[in-house]
Parts: sequence; structure tokens; C-alpha cells
Amino acid sequence: MKLFGPINSGAAVGGDGVATSNGNSSSAISGRILGVYVKYNDSPPAGTTDAVISTKGTSPRPPSNVILTLTNSATAGWFYPRHIVHDEAGTAYKWDGTNEVYEPVPVDDFINVAIAQANAGDNVDVWLLFE
Repeated sequence: MKLFGPINSGAAVGGDGVATSNGNSSSAISGRILGVYVKYNDSPPAGTTDAVISTKGTSPRPPSNVILTLTNSATAGWFYPRHIVHDEAGTAYKWDGTNEVYEPVPVDDFINVAIAQANAGDNVDVWLLFE
């Protein structure tokens, strides 16, 4: 396993409760995301702040893919995002006909960290645990 980060969103710009920012990793990573640690800096409002961690999706890489979305939160912690596995027809794979299968998120791209609905100056640091 490897730990990558921190990736900072940059300081949010705008009015309280509506400020936004986004920042990109300085290098690409390739692997499967096992965990994401999100640390909120300054004092973003927990009732409105959204954080989105995604791949950048700039050509020649594949389109952007959201890894993790945190809505109306400012609580730091580890998160373990998983995406649904699909069969060859594009249908969600169900191991028993009812329950879907989830796997770690594969990436091969730069990572973008964005925040919205924060206060001016707020920012987020993100670390990715991947293999």
C-alpha cells in the first residue's frame, strides 16, 4: 500500500456559505483507492460545506470519475469509497441476484479536490491510501 498526499483544495473564495475552491495533485497516481482521509482547515460550516474528490479527467486520460462526495459536512476522518462492479453488459453485478458487488475505485490520473458552500479562506487536505 501507498499513501499519497496531502492534496489541498486551495483557499475558498467567495462569501460565507458560498465560497468555492479546487486544487489538483502535482502528479498522477495509478492504482485502486482503498481509503481517503479528509481534513477540513480553518472553520468550514458543517451544515453547508461539500467536498468532492475526483480524477481530473483531462485528455489523454479518461473522463473525470468521482471517488468520494461529502455533502454538508466538516468532520475530518477516513472514508472507504467503493464503486459498483458491472458485468460485460454494463449491468450492476449481483453476487446472489439481489446484493450488488462493490470494489475499490481504480484510478490512473491526477486527483482534484474541490469544496463548495464553504466560507472564504476554508480549505481541505486529502490523503489517498492506494495499492
